[in-house]
Amino acid sequence: MDEQFLDVTGSTSCFGSPEEIALQIQSRVLLSTGVWTRCGIGPTKILAKMATDNFAKKRPEGIFKLGFDNIESDLWPLPVHQMFMVASRMTRHFIRMGLNTIGDIARLELAEFKRRMRWEMGKQSDIQAEYYWQTARGIDPSPVVPSIRNKLKSISHGKALRSSLYRKLEDIEVVLLELVVEVCRRSRRHRYMGHVVTVGAAETDGVRSTGFSRQVTLQQATSLSHEVAAAVLGIFRKYWSGMPVSHLHVSLTQLVDDSVYQLTLFEDREKAYGLEKATDEIKDRFGSAAIMRASSLLTAGVARERAGQIGGHYK
Repeated sequence: MDEQFLDVTGSTSCFGSPEEIALQIQSRVLLSTGVWTRCGIGPTKILAKMATDNFAKKRPEGIFKLGFDNIESDLWPLPVHQMFMVASRMTRHFIRMGLNTIGDIARLELAEFKRRMRWEMGKQSDIQAEYYWQTARGIDPSPVVPSIRNKLKSISHGKALRSSLYRKLEDIEVVLLELVVEVCRRSRRHRYMGHVVTVGAAETDGVRSTGFSRQVTLQQATSLSHEVAAAVLGIFRKYWSGMPVSHLHVSLTQLVDDSVYQLTLFEDREKAYGLEKATDEIKDRFGSAAIMRASSLLTAGVARERAGQIGGHYK
């Protein structure tokens, strides 16, 4: 779990102020897991999110409250790229419009902001303009709901790499196998198998950049690591141009329930699934590094390092 919104409106009479509730959450998570958490507090989800990203994560106490009383003094002076959902491309648009800070957007009238957005991005930008204008002002009418997750359509895993270290096929294949293991483990956890395997790669030699994303349909749905790995390695060997690799991505799609799976004449798939699930249980109990492929112990492997992180970040 990375982040979670909590509506504590009805909880303050039992557990204290939002700040006191945040302290209790921090203490319980720390005592239970050893992981230090950060809490952003706000009257809307968007303000709580920006309070977390821009302030709570950078303060030793790990808690920050951002409300309509301090939004102008604390949030609006920040560079525009620190506003939620503003990435590098949108940042360039805003800077060309002369909007360098979050406050530059928030202080405009909505009609004027829409006019500038149309000039910069075309006539179809009104919806985007309203969204960013509301975000800058902390306006977010969406409620906190128990869940937003629909049925999974794909299960994937990717890894950014230092291209200078991944020039040889044997080194790249180590990482591909690790991605396959993780994708298949997640699939089994969610009780899915997949019909389609996709492999993506970004390649660069420091001057030229290229890449590919290709897929193959399997004869039968699977979440067995060796079956998915065979497809993944076949795709990569066929489409890799030979340049150093800076990113790899593996996904499983066209998912189906794994309660029934196809048996074959030449392999005991039931036994193979039993072995994989036993491995999953060991990892769930003792950690991802408790059992892994021998290839992950090579210099090219990233699974051991990843096992010491949470959500791709060091503890």
